[in-house]
Amino acid sequence: MNDERPPGRDPAVVLLGALADAGVGIVASLPDSWLSPLLAAVEADPRMRHVKVTREDDAIGVAAGVALAGGLGAVICQNAGMLVGANALAGYAHLHELPLLVVAAQRGDVDDGFYYQAYKGRVVPPVLDALGVPYHRMRGGADPRLVTAAAEQARLHRRPVVLLLDRESLLGEAA
Repeated sequence: MNDERPPGRDPAVVLLGALADAGVGIVASLPDSWLSPLLAAVEADPRMRHVKVTREDDAIGVAAGVALAGGLGAVICQNAGMLVGANALAGYAHLHELPLLVVAAQRGDVDDGFYYQAYKGRVVPPVLDALGVPYHRMRGGADPRLVTAAAEQARLHRRPVVLLLDRESLLGEAA
């Protein structure tokens, strides 16, 4: 049986195209198993400059630097990165008013079979609410319109916007 999806239906290809269409040219990232296909696509795409970092707040700083230069940068990480990068997100949202886009694997939700991820699914949304950082959930498949809308919101509101993506939206498979 052929397990490959047509290129237009591959979530990594769809999300990468949406990021490029939204004007993202620089992506800072940290690895996660759900993010591997998307990160491989970013790495291989000549439209994207991929900066690999070791801490989420560093990735947020790279994307903020892109905003200072007049562009829109993106961070690709696991939702736990919103906990590590909370101070940076709040500062760029409220003090510096810098637009950037965060694409985060929403680990610990109903589609994640690892108990040690569970707390992340519970605590990240209320933390983002407390920080005053807008976020949107992408569920049930890669939706390029949501990426575009979030990028426009980041620009218009001059602040970070977070997309929390479920397993199916990143990997094309349900739990």
